[in-house]
Amino acid sequence: MQPRNKIPQANKILVATLAAAVIAAGAPAVAGAESTIAYTSAPIKVVSYSIDESTATQLPDWGGTYSSFEGPASLSISFVNGANVAATRVEFAVREGKETELVVDKGTFAPGTSITNEFTLAPQFGKASAIEVREVTFADGTTWQQG
Repeated sequence: MQPRNKIPQANKILVATLAAAVIAAGAPAVAGAESTIAYTSAPIKVVSYSIDESTATQLPDWGGTYSSFEGPASLSISFVNGANVAATRVEFAVREGKETELVVDKGTFAPGTSITNEFTLAPQFGKASAIEVREVTFADGTTWQQG
């Protein structure tokens, strides 16, 4: 009878560790856990936006003079969900100079569907220079974040 070859203890540990890593890589995410999807670009595409500049409201002061106050600006954003899963929350960053205002759209935004919604902005954003998608939450619980 010939003696058996024994596997050294260090090799057993290495094989067990590699097997665990392979199993973990193929396992689905734990229920309720959020995961982030890596897209090469934003899964929500802003097609267009328009801003109706803030309007001045005049109110009478004592003595017959009027004071003027800037009102809010109205923002319209048209976007399309380019992902293959419905989005439920989209956060946009509206930039004017060094300032940023965030607007959030909630609903069910099906893939490939064009959506246009209206938002109210602070008066200083009446001439916003850029709008970008900052964060997206999908119906399956996954999220995408800019940068």
